[in-house]
Amino acid sequence: MTAAIVGVAESDLGVTVTVPDGGGAVVVTSLERARDLRPDPVVVLGYGESTTNSGMAAVDNLLRPGSFDAAARAYGMAGLGPADVDVVEVYDSFTITALLGLEAVGFCAPGEGPDFVADGRLRPGGALPFNTSGGGLSYNHPGMYGLLLLVEAVRQLRGECGARQVADPSVALAHGTGGIFSTHATVLLGRDR
Repeated sequence: MTAAIVGVAESDLGVTVTVPDGGGAVVVTSLERARDLRPDPVVVLGYGESTTNSGMAAVDNLLRPGSFDAAARAYGMAGLGPADVDVVEVYDSFTITALLGLEAVGFCAPGEGPDFVADGRLRPGGALPFNTSGGGLSYNHPGMYGLLLLVEAVRQLRGECGARQVADPSVALAHGTGGIFSTHATVLLGRDR
């Protein structure tokens, strides 16, 4: 059974506290059922997950997180690679998290993240549409930010992003990191053809 996302939502409650309040939702069903619903479905092309450690003291190599394995599994399931991705949404709790995420999902080799982004390719209108909502560092980080990466990826594929809309995207990648840099999930999404 092919899965599809038919509904997404987010809410920023506008409360200014140390950790902002907010939330999100994703409705997943079979592609067959989704085609009977509106708005048009976004297809789950592939996904991968990895859990690597239970605490920071147990990490074998901080520069090689489980996101490498999660991304490889997602690409393998989808039969795609980084060159096929039009929009990238990567968890960015810290600047290094975004750089490691870009390396892990295959847009540059390990250690090349800083040089990869130095020329401005990630800025709005740049060569690689990245964290198009502004990311957790610039837009909103209500704790469990990974869900909002999916919301943004779906909205981009549906053309619902107004001024920040990427021109005609077909494939979006969303990658979340959680725990104590210990759990990783990558999802590749596509428009229903």
